[in-house]
Amino acid sequence: MTRHLAAACLLIGMLTPALASANPEPTAYDTRSISMGLTGTTYLERASALVLNPANMEGIGKLGFTLNFTALFTRQIAPVQGPNTEGRSSLGFGPIPSGFIAGRIAPRVVFGAGIVIETGYGSSFDNVVCLDGAPVTPDPSTTPGADNYVPSTDPATCRNAQPEDLNVTFFVGEASIGTSYRINDKFWLGVALRLPFSKQVADLYQNVGAAPPLNTVAYGRINNDLSGVGFPSPRIGITIKPHHKVNIGIMYRMWSRIKLTGETKTLEVDNPSLAPLLSDRTLDATADWNIPHALQFGVSYKANQRLLLAWELRLQFHGAKNQGNQNQTVNSVVPPLVPGGDPLLITTVVGFGWETVWSAKFGVEYRFRKADVMSFRGGLNVARAAANGAWSQYFTPPPGISVTPTMGFGFYWDDRNDPNLKDKYQLDIGTLFSYSGTKIGNEYIGTTQQVPGGEDEILCSSDQVVRTGCPGRIGVFTYWASVAFTLQY
Repeated sequence: MTRHLAAACLLIGMLTPALASANPEPTAYDTRSISMGLTGTTYLERASALVLNPANMEGIGKLGFTLNFTALFTRQIAPVQGPNTEGRSSLGFGPIPSGFIAGRIAPRVVFGAGIVIETGYGSSFDNVVCLDGAPVTPDPSTTPGADNYVPSTDPATCRNAQPEDLNVTFFVGEASIGTSYRINDKFWLGVALRLPFSKQVADLYQNVGAAPPLNTVAYGRINNDLSGVGFPSPRIGITIKPHHKVNIGIMYRMWSRIKLTGETKTLEVDNPSLAPLLSDRTLDATADWNIPHALQFGVSYKANQRLLLAWELRLQFHGAKNQGNQNQTVNSVVPPLVPGGDPLLITTVVGFGWETVWSAKFGVEYRFRKADVMSFRGGLNVARAAANGAWSQYFTPPPGISVTPTMGFGFYWDDRNDPNLKDKYQLDIGTLFSYSGTKIGNEYIGTTQQVPGGEDEILCSSDQVVRTGCPGRIGVFTYWASVAFTLQY
């Protein structure tokens, strides 16, 4: 029983990085929105309004659909090889597609449906030697945490002298249906029912021995494959038009929890005493992923027929105690030792320590007078990340403030058979570039802190499955390329 209990605890700990890999919700739903600083709560009167402010579907005359594709590219910097080292990931790619359709079913009512990938992410660190800077025999000439600390790469002392690749792929999406209702010309109301889903795959080399109750050092090759569906929750939108040039939009999204199920496999473990117990093991695993409450508020001003300005503020409550991402409950089931016996359920808490995210957004759109078929769009998005220094690791977004410029163009075509039907076909292209990151000092290394909702850990040490709070530069470069086609009349 002790051996099976230990194996279960170790395998639970292996889930940590695969479930912490998301860059929280970039709202890459619509190219026009992306081009204008990721705004859209007030002015986006097309089918994709379903996921930004469902009240604005009321702007559709009879029928509309939008197909959107955003390519997300990332490259990360993190102290993968231990304190004060700098590792750079290979270029990660995350496809973020979405599709929406909406039609008027009554003079005051529009019904819509859509599917969207809220977060798509993939990243890898290739050919990592001396992962975490953990030599088998510490070199007395170096001190972890010192500014000049460099992990040993001597095959006689380095824990993984052979290069190892670290890979994580993650996405969260939702399928939703909704309706808008025009109470009067100045007040629109919308509601949507959303069903979230997720898939997370990881292929990693980790210190699996850090999980209790063994609390030892045992690095191993780990494969995780989890997926699941959350419980349905509503999104509510309100649009107020106090003046023909001014729109006010409000969106609230209720939290949802996705139940993930799948397998965790250990392929090999480098600790000789634990290798017979842990190598070539497969256990059923379950975990939770929370999509937190979100609130967005905006004001747009249409100065004239060609110039549109938008200002918005978004809050995502990742720091909420029970509905955010302070921690994550992970369960593993150990099969019974004897036929007919009871399986053993082991539960642990993985700490994220994520905090409430805010983002301030500004967008502008100018439609050129010549031929009236093209518009220029630009914007700025300033956001506070969810992560904090103590619990940051190499597959999570870095702490700090990011400043993201955006730009794009819109192209419009009328219906040749009906000159009065303007802008029936629309093509949008957009892009953004962002860097967020910080330099973590020595303030966390070697300190004992409580995992949010869990037990104490010594940060940046072999006490952790994946080291967090290690000094060094942590950051991420992000580039988006987005295109969308809309038909609406």
